[in-house]
Amino acid sequence: MVSRKLFRVDCDTDELWQFFLDKLPNQINPIYRENRVHDCSSCRSFFRHAANMVAIDEDTYELITLFGCEPHKDYEGVFKELDEYIKSCKITDVFKHDTKKLGHKYDREQLEDGSVVRHNHFYLELPRNHVGYRSDVAEARTTREVLQASTEEISLDSVDTALELISTNSLYRGNEWKDVLEKFRDHLVEVESVDEDNLDKFYWIKSIELGQLISRLKNKSIGTLLVEISFGVPLDEAVSNYERIVAPTNYKRPKAIFTKSMLKRAEEKIDELGFKDSIPRRFAVMGDLSVRDVLFANRDVTPQLQESESFFDKLRGLTTSRARNFDKVQDIPINDFIENILPSAQEVELYLNYDLGNNFVSLIAPINKDAPSMFKWDNLFSWAYKNNIADSLMKQRVKAMGGDVDVDLRFSIQWNDQEWDKNDLDAHCTEPTGFEIYYSQMRSKKTDGWLDVDIIHPVEGETSVENIRYKDKSRMIPGDYKFRVHQYTYRGGDRGFKAEIEFDGRIYNFAYPFQVRQDEYIDVATVTLDENGNFTLKSYLDNQASNIKEWGLSYNTFVPVSLICYSPNYWGDNAIGNKHVFFMLKDCVNEDRVNPWFNEFLVEELMDHKRVMEALGSIAKVENSPNQLSGIGFSLTQRNKVTLKVKSENIERVINVVI
Repeated sequence: MVSRKLFRVDCDTDELWQFFLDKLPNQINPIYRENRVHDCSSCRSFFRHAANMVAIDEDTYELITLFGCEPHKDYEGVFKELDEYIKSCKITDVFKHDTKKLGHKYDREQLEDGSVVRHNHFYLELPRNHVGYRSDVAEARTTREVLQASTEEISLDSVDTALELISTNSLYRGNEWKDVLEKFRDHLVEVESVDEDNLDKFYWIKSIELGQLISRLKNKSIGTLLVEISFGVPLDEAVSNYERIVAPTNYKRPKAIFTKSMLKRAEEKIDELGFKDSIPRRFAVMGDLSVRDVLFANRDVTPQLQESESFFDKLRGLTTSRARNFDKVQDIPINDFIENILPSAQEVELYLNYDLGNNFVSLIAPINKDAPSMFKWDNLFSWAYKNNIADSLMKQRVKAMGGDVDVDLRFSIQWNDQEWDKNDLDAHCTEPTGFEIYYSQMRSKKTDGWLDVDIIHPVEGETSVENIRYKDKSRMIPGDYKFRVHQYTYRGGDRGFKAEIEFDGRIYNFAYPFQVRQDEYIDVATVTLDENGNFTLKSYLDNQASNIKEWGLSYNTFVPVSLICYSPNYWGDNAIGNKHVFFMLKDCVNEDRVNPWFNEFLVEELMDHKRVMEALGSIAKVENSPNQLSGIGFSLTQRNKVTLKVKSENIERVINVVI
C-alpha cells in the first residue's frame, strides 16, 4: 500500500474494532487479568485512526486494505472478514494523519517473578506525503468533487476549440493555459475508457495525479469559457465573457471568433446542402414580396408588389375621397383588426410611441433569388430586430450586471451609452408608505422592493444601468410607486438617460435626452397597484421623446404604414416557431449592419455547425441601403399595444390594436 495513494472509506472504525475482538478465536484472545489479551487502548486507538485506510489497485480498481495481507493462521479468518467488509465500503476522503506514527509498536511489562513480557500492538509509520491535517483532507475532497464536475460539464470539443484558438493566437492570454488544457484533454479521453462502476475510484486517483490547477478547471477563468462553449453559448459571446474576466477593462475584441476546423466542417456541410449561394443577404424591398404574403399595402406602393394585379382586385371600387371622422379610440385584438378592419383599409398610419423603441425591425431578402432556403421555412426571407435582438437591450444589460429581471415590476435606468458620461445617476422609488428605495436604503422590508444594481463610477465604453425590482406583487402594498432619477454627482455628461418600466409582460420606455443638473430629480412615472393586484401607469416624460429620432423617424408622431405582413415563417403554408406581425413604415431606414440570419432560423442540418454559422452571420452582415422594408414588429407571444390611424371609405378613425 505504501507505493499507492491512500484513502479512507465510510465504515465505523469503532464497529470494526468490536468486530475484530468478537471474531478472534478464544485460544489467542484469552482473559488476561481483567480484559482479553487483545483488548488494549493502543490497538483500539490504531483501529480508530487507521482501520478504514485503503489503497486502490490502479489496474483493476480493486481496493487494498490493511487486512488483505497473509496473516498468521490464527488471524486469517477475522482478517479476511475485515478485508471483505472494508472493500465493500465507499471512499469518502484521502487518507491523512497529523503524525507520522500510527499506534504503538510494543511495550514491556515486568512480572512479579522478575521476568519481562513484551506486548506487541498494531503499528505503522506513514510516508511523509500522507501526513497532514483536516484542512488538507477537505481541500482534497473539494478537488475530487470539482474534477468530476469539470469532467461532466466540459466537453472534449470545447477543449479542442480553445486549443485551436490558442494555436492561432486568437485567445487573450491563452498560452498560459495551453499545457493545462492538453493534460485535461488527455484526462477526458482517458475517462471514456473507464467503466461506470469504477468512475468514483478513478476520480479519486486522478484528482491527486492532476492536482488542483487541472482538477478544478471549471472554476478557473478558462473553465468559464469551456463550460459556456460546451453548453452551446455562441463562441463570440463565450470568448467575450472570458476576456471580461482576464483582460483589461478597455480590451475590445476586433473580430468574430471561429476556428479553422469548425469553418472547414461547416463549409463542407454548406456545400453538401447547396447553400453557398444562399449566404449573401440584403434588405428586402417591395418588389421582393408576393401579394399573397401581404396583409396590407398602401396604394402608393402596391404596384411594386409581385402579382399586384390581384391585389388591385381587392381594392377595386374604393374611392379616394375621405372625410376626417375620428371615432372614439377603442381596443381591438390584433386578429380582429387583421380580419375585419384591414381588408377595407386604404391608408394606415402608426403612432410611433417611444415604448416601441425596442420593436424596430427589418425584413431581409436573398441576393440570389434562385438559391435554396437554408431556413426552417420554405422561403428565402428572414428578419432582424434593432440591435439584432427582439428583447430589451437595457433588460439584458441589467441581467448581465446581476440584476433580477424575472419579476412582477421593474424600473431600470441607463446612461453612458452614447458618449463618455461620468455622471452618477441614481434610481429612486417612493413607496405608498413614504419609504424611499435608493442607494442609501436599497431594500424595503415591507414590499421586498430592492435596488439590486447600483453604479457609482461609470466605466468608459460600458453602458451604465441601475435596477429597482419588485419580485412578487403579492408582497407589495396597494398604492402609488413613484419612480424618478436623481443626479447625485454631475461630472459633465449632458445626454440625460433612458428608462424602462416593465409589468404584466409589457415594457414601457422613457427618455430624457437633456442635461440633468447637480441634485436635480427627474420624475419618470408613477405605477399604481390597486386592491385587486392590477398595475396602471402614469408617465411624466411622454413629450421628451419628441426630440429623439430612430431609424430616420421622430417619436410621438403618426407615420404612414407602407406594408403589413406576418413574419416569413408564417407566409404561405408555413407555421414554424413564434409568429410576428410587421408594420413596415415609410422612410424608415435601418442604418445598422444587421445579421443576415440567426441560428434558430436555420435548418437542423446546420445546427452541428452553429458556432461557425453564428460567426459567419456576423461577418456576412447586410450592407446599408436606403431602399428597404423596415418598421415596427411585434411577437404575438409578447403583450403590447400599438395605436393606428386607419382610413377607409369615408371614415378615418384611431384605434388601439392589442397584440
